[in-house]
Amino acid sequence: MQEQEEINLSTEEKGWLGKIKDSVYENWQTILVALIVLIVGISAYNYNSNTTSNTSGTAVEEKGEEQTDENVASEETADQEAATEAKDQETAAEQDQTNNEAATNAATETNKENTAEAAQNTNAVAIEGESYKVTAVRGDGLTHLARKALNKYLEENSDDQLTAEHKVYIEDYLQNRAGSGQIEIGHEESFSKSQIETAIANSKKLSQKSLDNLKKYTVAR
Repeated sequence: MQEQEEINLSTEEKGWLGKIKDSVYENWQTILVALIVLIVGISAYNYNSNTTSNTSGTAVEEKGEEQTDENVASEETADQEAATEAKDQETAAEQDQTNNEAATNAATETNKENTAEAAQNTNAVAIEGESYKVTAVRGDGLTHLARKALNKYLEENSDDQLTAEHKVYIEDYLQNRAGSGQIEIGHEESFSKSQIETAIANSKKLSQKSLDNLKKYTVAR
């Protein structure tokens, strides 16, 4: 009886600390597994946090790099467009200059030709006694030669009564008496003053109807 009391007293003396030790001893495997699970869980959480942070940082860096690349590409495109536009403007200016030079040269050549032709026409009629000798230049036919002879005569003998229709008749009159067919440059034809005066006199005898019929030929003069 006394031994039983001593055992109970010894158990009570252990108190709560003893109970904890006993419990730990009895359940040490369970506690160890729980600790391992806790450590693994903490490690996994830290790894995921670091991975997320690194991923976010990498995404931000990649986005920044993409934006930088886009900005560089935009600047390069703008530079290329500006260079192309400047080249087009330079080409257009060169083309305008070429066109202007061509137009100027063409106008100069035309003026030279007109001047030369006018000089030829002026020198194409020579007075020889009572006749006008006309020398053919480029584009002349017998009608042109008759017209030049008439114009030379009218320079010396002005006649305000002659209309364009009268002159068409006179030229035709003179041309018919000179002959027909094509002539070459340098061909010479003489028209006497008497022929021209006869043609002028006959033209003034034409009826109004005849003059009206000649109007259609005045356009081609």
